Amino acid sequence: MTKEEALQFQSLEDILRNASLTPLFQPIVSHKKNKIYGYEALIRGPSDSPLHSPINLFDTASRHGQLAELDLLCREVAIKEFGRLNLDAKLFINTIPAALLQSDYPHGLTLKFLKQAKLSPTQVVIELTEQYPIDDYSLMRDATEHYRDMGLTIAIDDLGAGYSGLRTWSEIKPDFVKLDRHFIQDIHSDKQKRQFVQSMVDIAKSIKCKVIAEGIEVREEYLAIQEMGVEFGQGYYFARPRRQPQLQLDSTLFAKRIKTSLIPTKPRANSLVSSLLTPLKPLNNSDKVSDVGERFQLQSNLIALPVINHKNHVIGIVWRDEFMTLYASRYGRDLHGRKPIQLFMDHHPIVADSDLSLKQLSQLMTSQENDQQHSIFIITEHDHYRGIGSLMDLLRQITDLQITTARHANPLSGLPGNVPISEHITDALHDKRDAVMCYFDLDNFKPYNDIYGFGKGDKVISKTAKILLDKSDPDYDFVGHVGGDDFIILFESEDWQQRCHAILDAFTSLHPELYNDQDIENGGITALDRYGNSTFYPLLCLSIGAVRLLDFDKIRTEADLTEHASKAKSMAKKQAGNSLYVLS
Repeated sequence: MTKEEALQFQSLEDILRNASLTPLFQPIVSHKKNKIYGYEALIRGPSDSPLHSPINLFDTASRHGQLAELDLLCREVAIKEFGRLNLDAKLFINTIPAALLQSDYPHGLTLKFLKQAKLSPTQVVIELTEQYPIDDYSLMRDATEHYRDMGLTIAIDDLGAGYSGLRTWSEIKPDFVKLDRHFIQDIHSDKQKRQFVQSMVDIAKSIKCKVIAEGIEVREEYLAIQEMGVEFGQGYYFARPRRQPQLQLDSTLFAKRIKTSLIPTKPRANSLVSSLLTPLKPLNNSDKVSDVGERFQLQSNLIALPVINHKNHVIGIVWRDEFMTLYASRYGRDLHGRKPIQLFMDHHPIVADSDLSLKQLSQLMTSQENDQQHSIFIITEHDHYRGIGSLMDLLRQITDLQITTARHANPLSGLPGNVPISEHITDALHDKRDAVMCYFDLDNFKPYNDIYGFGKGDKVISKTAKILLDKSDPDYDFVGHVGGDDFIILFESEDWQQRCHAILDAFTSLHPELYNDQDIENGGITALDRYGNSTFYPLLCLSIGAVRLLDFDKIRTEADLTEHASKAKSMAKKQAGNSLYVLS
């Protein structure tokens, strides 16, 4: 044993004897709810020790046969500290499968640690970290089932970086899978990484496994993985690991577009939560139970009553059925009548800002657990109470909007037609929004239609429409079908140019299903031109003409914008193959 190895061994012995480990906690964020979902516990050795780094720490423990002892100690200190912090979130704890499979691993202590920390097993996720190969999958399945029987859930960490990640995924069937940071770094500009991650997301969805992207460091990475449907994220972009973890995140982290215009986007009023507002006098947190009971008795139509504090901030809601069960019981009124209502309220009501879109509210409502779903939600404005809204009104409003959209939709693509296109352009110009109008035109479509027939031509149109929808942001961008092979997107997502290039790539990938092998090999088809002459036409491609509204003072009407967009499209069509031309 070298002097350095001896020093490391002695340091390990001191750490195990004195439990001198420090847990740090890094948030895991829900992209759907835009808030912290859980925290991963990350272990550090003493700062003055050669084993401060977790890599050195676990390598030393492995060399000296003390991996199981160290793994258990890490779990104990993480659970103890998480319990002390009293965090209302999931706790993700790393464990090494090789340690779990050692014959001397002391199973059964996890529940003891949780009980001492006053944590529920359902709050804890065990992360299997593949630093060392798994030799016995049968034992591994037994070990993970043991944790599931205790009420814990299972995650696979660093998928793509371990020894046999895909097999482990198949054998263990985890509740979560964490994608290694290698595949997240620069994913917004790396097509191969996007393809890999998208395939993992698709597999996970098919088997009802949740995906967590690790190592998100910059905004572009966050936007890319969110667009791909990755449900959770973790990384320096949100927060670094800390002993005292962040409890809330800056809301600007989740903004999909940083506006450069002075006047922000103003969606149509009937598509916002404010359109569902019903005024209702709330309860104050100090109101007595007996007064609340009288109010429910006098107003039989009340389903619930929001509760606010002295700053007019929402702190809870009282549900009629639950309250009256307590209040109307034999001794309920006598026992609790003089107590403040905040002791009996639901602390987790659904709260929606008045500027939230109906689509986002619908997602928020449906993301609730079944036993927590209610028919009433609370509406605020700048975090101050305004009133309530009902699920029935939300459904009715969404249905009306869908009917209106369907009435003016193109029958082939299903996209909004000229009437809604005109309305959206007019709104954007009126509000002076920082939007980019992109005009899409299919090149060589007519000869394709002539050779392959209208059925195949219709398929091209519908496939193109799907690509435009898939690559645009439904919360910010508007996609319309002008008619024939012409489409528009009114982009308000800041990465619109990246989205255009993604559209062009996706369109090119359609060629194998649109053409026979011979035409693909030839690079095109031969058809008659308008004069009856036999002419060679290259494979279908897309031309995109782009115009940023704020770049032109003379664009004041829809006709002005259409004229400029047509010029941009004409310039794009002069370029061979797929092209994007930005008018300046």
